[in-house]
Amino acid sequence: MVEKDIFSGKDPSNMYEKIYNLPEQILEAWEIGKKADISILNRRWKNIILAGMGGSAIGGDIIKSLGYWELKVPFSTIRDYSLPGFVNEETLLIIVSYSGNTEESIGACKEGLNKGAGVLIITSGGEIENIAKERHIPLISVPQGFPPRAALGYTFMPVLAVLSKMELMNVSDGDIQKAADLMRKIRDEELKDEISEEKNIAKKLANKMYGHLPIIYAPDEYLGVTAYRWKCQLNENSKLFAIWNSFPELNHNEIMGWEGRDEFLKNAFVVFLRDKGEIDRIKQRIQYMKDLIIQISSGIEEVWSEGDTLLERFLSLIYIGDFVSFYLAIKRGVDPTPVNSIEGLKKYLKGEG
Repeated sequence: MVEKDIFSGKDPSNMYEKIYNLPEQILEAWEIGKKADISILNRRWKNIILAGMGGSAIGGDIIKSLGYWELKVPFSTIRDYSLPGFVNEETLLIIVSYSGNTEESIGACKEGLNKGAGVLIITSGGEIENIAKERHIPLISVPQGFPPRAALGYTFMPVLAVLSKMELMNVSDGDIQKAADLMRKIRDEELKDEISEEKNIAKKLANKMYGHLPIIYAPDEYLGVTAYRWKCQLNENSKLFAIWNSFPELNHNEIMGWEGRDEFLKNAFVVFLRDKGEIDRIKQRIQYMKDLIIQISSGIEEVWSEGDTLLERFLSLIYIGDFVSFYLAIKRGVDPTPVNSIEGLKKYLKGEG
């Protein structure tokens, strides 16, 4: 059991509160994006790239998945110092760096400007903001004070709002409100700390995962981003190694790893993220894998998305995973906020380590 009176001393930076308030952050961030002046970018683009790293880039993955059937313009998420060779003056480059000091994003921004791309910057400050102001680049400023992984609303919603204003995606105020309302409902009925473990799916799952290697499987390539988000939150919040993959791709390679029945697989706990939109062939693939894995692993669990729209279903799975990662961090006795190894690497790259 994880209770607030226990974790209060283990969460000095209030990660719980940041996770708890994600629905409110999403509503606020949507309004920030709606009010942004992007008139200079209001033209036809041949391709769109979102460049970012870590928690600042995950919104690009969600956009790509949400817009898979809707977007008529190729959309890519780039996590690197450099940009693809096709980037030119017909490319819209969206730089998302929550801190504003991510060196890979700064490099991509400068390269995009040199190539004549249209550039939009989303940040809370730092060098990226300075570049925007010096070069008179459209800038969407978001509130400071969050770890990037806890600022998903601020890095995701403004992009969605901009694409909606450009009429590249059809998302309304009502869609965002419905998604936030659903997240609040799930939070109040199934996730927040006041809900006992018996009814709290996040606490229950955190306790089942404790002491095991988490493997997160998603139903398809589009919802694969939710499994990736779970993996990243377990890495950063829970300080735990985790693995993710998605159907049907994992059936063409990773399935064979289970055949080896190696000893360490007995310590693996597999979470299947499920969605009502699964096609029959995916349902069959998942059932086959469940039957195979249950004989080899320490256990399996299913977590189903909630809601009607794809946006609601995406956010419901992401939100549940965020709470799981928090409760698991507390159960492991680690502070969910610091990312010391990441900060240590940054110092090393600067020659300070």
